[in-house]
Amino acid sequence: MTDASRFFRAALANVQPYVAGRPASDVRRELGLEQVVKLGSNETPFAPMPGALRAINEHAARVRGYPEGDWALREALSNHLDVPADWVLTGNGVDSLIKVLCASVLEPGDRLLMGWPSFISWRQAALLAGSYVTQVPLAVDGAYDLDRMLAAVDQQTKIVVVVSPNNPTGAAVGSSALAAFAAALPEHVLLAIDEAYWEYLPEGGHDAVALARASGRPIVAMRTFSKAYALAGLRVGYLVAQPEIVRELTRVRNAFDVNALAQVAAIASLADGAEHLAPRVDLARTERARVADGLRALGLSPLPSDANFLFIDLGVERAALVNAALLARGVIVRPAGPFGAPEALRFTIGWPDENQRLLDALAEALAESA
Repeated sequence: MTDASRFFRAALANVQPYVAGRPASDVRRELGLEQVVKLGSNETPFAPMPGALRAINEHAARVRGYPEGDWALREALSNHLDVPADWVLTGNGVDSLIKVLCASVLEPGDRLLMGWPSFISWRQAALLAGSYVTQVPLAVDGAYDLDRMLAAVDQQTKIVVVVSPNNPTGAAVGSSALAAFAAALPEHVLLAIDEAYWEYLPEGGHDAVALARASGRPIVAMRTFSKAYALAGLRVGYLVAQPEIVRELTRVRNAFDVNALAQVAAIASLADGAEHLAPRVDLARTERARVADGLRALGLSPLPSDANFLFIDLGVERAALVNAALLARGVIVRPAGPFGAPEALRFTIGWPDENQRLLDALAEALAESA
């Protein structure tokens, strides 16, 4: 039989496919469980906002036609963020925008610099472009170590990425530290700030959109509707950058990249946010603190988090054992191995009863693995 691998680019050999979190339906079927709690994919436990559900229902019959561009969503984001519409680019989730940015900027032999462990899509997209990836260890709290990042920049570095709050660890860099870091980067570097969990930051946290407008240097800020806005299944993200950057990225972005239902749902979510977003974020913060206390009571040391999840280091062998024991009890969490931390598990914050079930199951799983 002919070896078909010869048709594919050599760069693909270095790229590990993204491994999604376990679906609850798979665990129910595989283990014969009736009730499964999914706390592995950093989804909010809330349904989409009421206006988003209405918009989806009202527009469902129109999906026989192509989306009418994304001008309405860009205008809504322009008003929401107080930026000109030509500073905004939407995409099929932040993941697609990461690939668009790397495909547009990186040449073979260029270098992308990022912290590690962190969001694997940045690494994947750089490798797909035939570029190198420099991975800098995180600070002890799990946030990006900006001093070490700055020291690692060289002449081949084309993109510097800061994921904050970082996935999978949850910690964020400080606002003033991020601004100073941006100002200190050399001119040949493009700074990309991944703020997928931005809505969960405390008051006074960094704002990459405002920094991009005020700094005077090229900065790309990325955010999503997948997390706090509860639209993960519709896949809609966006970036904010100088208009000349947006124009170049548009050359690479897929036509009709954001589907029609995702667009109307996102617009409606922005309109509902003033009423509905804060209570959702408040519950995540309150429950995150309660779960962190529960983990410490079990003798664990969760890293500080400004996102809707927590990260614990159990060691490679014990992390695998505990994950299997939790699955057997119908609790899905996320092994952090795909993000570069095989020694750790990541716990999404869900409803209070789901979080309690996690803590109860974890107590049993830890005793089994001792």
